[in-house]
Amino acid sequence: MKKIITSLLLILFMFSMTVTAYAEDATTGNMTVTYEYTAPEGGETGDTSTYTINIPATVTNENLEVIPITVSKNEIPAGKKISVSIDWDKSYDSNGSFKLYKNEESINCRVMLYTDSTLSNLSYVDCMPEVCGKPVAEFNSGSTSPTCGGFMSLNPLTTNIDVSSGTYTGTLYFNIEVTDAS
Repeated sequence: MKKIITSLLLILFMFSMTVTAYAEDATTGNMTVTYEYTAPEGGETGDTSTYTINIPATVTNENLEVIPITVSKNEIPAGKKISVSIDWDKSYDSNGSFKLYKNEESINCRVMLYTDSTLSNLSYVDCMPEVCGKPVAEFNSGSTSPTCGGFMSLNPLTTNIDVSSGTYTGTLYFNIEVTDAS
């Protein structure tokens, strides 16, 4: 009951703090989504895990090359890690493609991962999920620096396509879980 009341108070607080910004003739906008999770108490130790993952809710042409996935709070038990991966079933079509859409038209878009923090090593994430189901970011217990990934890149494939000009959109879905570090 205490958790339900706490959750309701947090929701009411968040709605009371909502501020909407309007800009005349705006053509783009963005918002950062922050999700804080508290694991239920359990086990003999009574340890709880809390963490905050920051994934940009919107990216545009200006920031497709470096998309950060960060942690601003990491209070998970020792020996655990936070793993962020793309939800293949929700993000990709039946042909294994991530697409950006405008009405009936679409543009294929490659999803890539910088495997190091210097942004010098780029690998594809968008191959078969059983082969490339690797996380786009991993964070060890207590750390806000990724041990793997942490920066994505999106590359719309626009060479030799026959689609009209305009704004194309698509949605990547993520799974976030706490797993054993080993």
